[in-house]
Amino acid sequence: MNLRVLHNKIYKLSVFNIFFLLLVTILLFGIANSGSTQTEEVLNWQPYDKALAKSESDSIPTLIYFYSDDCGWCRKLEAETLANKEIMELLNKDFALVKINGNSNDSVLVGEEKMTESRLTAEVYQVRGFPTIWFLDSNNERIANLPGFVPTEMFLPILTYVRDGMYKEYTFQEYMELDKDKQE
Repeated sequence: MNLRVLHNKIYKLSVFNIFFLLLVTILLFGIANSGSTQTEEVLNWQPYDKALAKSESDSIPTLIYFYSDDCGWCRKLEAETLANKEIMELLNKDFALVKINGNSNDSVLVGEEKMTESRLTAEVYQVRGFPTIWFLDSNNERIANLPGFVPTEMFLPILTYVRDGMYKEYTFQEYMELDKDKQE
């Protein structure tokens, strides 16, 4: 075999290898980034005063989530219940959302007064443990609080009970009985 034919074969093999490596790199890069092109659902938490204003203007209830950074049950609530796709969609669509760190010294605007998140937690809402969720109506009147961890299957009916204003006519237990009768 002459040197020129050998050189051409090596050249063709090198071009093929470069093309093949380039193709593999593009495919791998595309696969690695395919998950990042999807938008991950997140809850639309707002500052306290903005959420109350949104609640009034949109005639929707407010959900205030009181948590602590060192609370294991809070992490469980966030990882399981609040991360549920159906719950996230319902909350983002039908509620004004506030997330308050009960141990924080960050300022919150309450009417015309500034206070810390920890003071709002302890004095205004009298939260004694974490997690605790408070529901307010669109007039910022308190509906009820929900202390402790709540599993997804229980949280969904609670949200629809509040969203639909059923608390005005029925206890939660009565509402659940009505809902059960509808399913039968």
